[in-house]
Amino acid sequence: MFKLADLLDQRQMTMYQLSKKTGIRPNTLSQWVNNDKLREEDKQVKAISVEVLNLMCKALDCTPGDLLEYAPDDDNTKSP
Repeated sequence: MFKLADLLDQRQMTMYQLSKKTGIRPNTLSQWVNNDKLREEDKQVKAISVEVLNLMCKALDCTPGDLLEYAPDDDNTKSP
């Protein structure tokens, strides 16, 4: 589970500002912020690179644990 929206609120930062600081496309950040809604349509974020995670942590002055929370898959979801 992504906690990016909460962290942006805490930092009083917009997705656009984060995009400018990191070089990550605004559309990509929007996917992470809206991941729970996208999950219902089976369009959730499937992966995040260590490089991108590092960029976000550096820009937001946080750790990966501040951005991500483990949530087990539902029993009826597909495994790789």
